[in-house]
Amino acid sequence: MARDRDTQDMSTPDARVRGNGAFALLIATVFFAGMASLIYEVVWIRQLGLSLGSTAVAFSVMLSAFLGGLALGGWYMGARSDRSPAPAMTLVRVEVAAAVLGVLSIPALAFAGRAYVWLAITVSGGPVVSLLLRSAVALLVMLAPATLFGMTFPLATVVGGRIVAGQTAAGAVAAASSFGSAVGALLAGLWFEPAYGLLTSAVIGAGFNLAAAALAFAIHTREDDRSAGGESSAR
Repeated sequence: MARDRDTQDMSTPDARVRGNGAFALLIATVFFAGMASLIYEVVWIRQLGLSLGSTAVAFSVMLSAFLGGLALGGWYMGARSDRSPAPAMTLVRVEVAAAVLGVLSIPALAFAGRAYVWLAITVSGGPVVSLLLRSAVALLVMLAPATLFGMTFPLATVVGGRIVAGQTAAGAVAAASSFGSAVGALLAGLWFEPAYGLLTSAVIGAGFNLAAAALAFAIHTREDDRSAGGESSAR
């Protein structure tokens, strides 16, 4: 019934313009979220290199946490996003939480680098055990924000599927996320981190998360307006 009403609403020129505007906002939301996630990834590698003392190990640990978090977030939210009454509002909360945890991850990783010394002394087991302890602590720090990053795609796909055809939404969301990630990695590696340092780069990434949250909230507001308009027309 609700789907039929949405179809009727989109049949008018004004509704199509509103739908196109909402979808453009969604693409911008995913683009900014993708930028933020790769900014964090770059600064995590730099910080882990300082904490773990090996670029190869730092990259392996970061990649494990990042991809593992994406998988966990996609699995968790993929099973729930279709049932969400307001997926755009859920996306707002996810992006705000990602901004907070993304900024906190830098001092947390720096602390983990110092804490491992105490762990290595307490748990004597040689350099291998020491490296495993450092890696485990770093994984725990990065896993939470990476899981939030993984929630973005299923939520954005559901939001897009309520605006345009599902296949169109999924393809456009995936493309926007990948393009944003590429831009974020380029800017973080060549500009933000060399010019401003790790913590400020993470704050910049958080700014993109908050921009994504603001755009998602605008989509949520448009959905509420459209629902209200549909109810008025039905009456």
